[in-house]
Amino acid sequence: METALSIGNFDGLHLGHIKLLKRLIEASRERGLRSLVISYDAAPACILNRRARPLLLLPPEIKKKRLLELGINQVELLHFDEQLSLMSADEFLHELLIPRYQPQLIVVGYDSHFGFQRRGDLSFLRSHTGRYGYLLEYVEPLLYQGKPLSSSLIREMLLAGDVGNANELLDQPFALFGKIVPGAGIGTALGFPTANLELADPHQLVPKNGIYFSQADLGNQCYFGLTNIGISPTVKHKGETEIETHLLDFSGQIYGRKMDLSLLGFLREEKTFENREELKQAIAADVARARKLIREGAQ
Repeated sequence: METALSIGNFDGLHLGHIKLLKRLIEASRERGLRSLVISYDAAPACILNRRARPLLLLPPEIKKKRLLELGINQVELLHFDEQLSLMSADEFLHELLIPRYQPQLIVVGYDSHFGFQRRGDLSFLRSHTGRYGYLLEYVEPLLYQGKPLSSSLIREMLLAGDVGNANELLDQPFALFGKIVPGAGIGTALGFPTANLELADPHQLVPKNGIYFSQADLGNQCYFGLTNIGISPTVKHKGETEIETHLLDFSGQIYGRKMDLSLLGFLREEKTFENREELKQAIAADVARARKLIREGAQ
């Protein structure tokens, strides 16, 4: 079936992406076309080694799931490797987009690019409309503080612990995805057992170390919680960053279960306490603050 398509990384699915995607869905319905988003199964920046650390806001499969939930008819995740990275914009359009997806309409934003050295931009697509007969539509960017909203800005916020503002700019609160694995049992010994999250995608961004108010989705159950991202310096000495969540009002064994962990707010910095008793008091205070936030949210 002929399509109306857009192509891009769409990492995080922020509100600027949503604006473009809603227009894609609307335009495809107006013309009786199948809406299609073409993205990638890995972050181009990770493959091309442009960044020293992984910075994915959304694992690819989660991104695909959310795009379909938004109402996109079809999502294609291209395998991004060195070969694809070297494909010219002409090759990308002539050998991939046109024959495989038959676009009648291509919808782009201010930062839409494809092909080697990102040369497949608005100007490039406009210059080929006559040859291939597709329509081209440009969607103006959503502005934040006078500049186009971008995934890079949201990454910067999260790395600074500013999940409040980041969540305001995302379609859904920022979340970490993975499965629960056994820990050292220190939280249980302190009276605050934790679910230790092992990320499903090692390339997903992990926000700044600290204590977060969170919500854990275990598939058929949701729990508010307190999440510690950090090295737990008072009781651990490995120096490895871990993601541990104390689930409020939960008891039982959940090892091996998948967990989507939404970070709702930054509560405080991680710190070293004099002893375990001080740590327990701090956690108890964090729990009380979390329960206050839950009560306020229910009002």
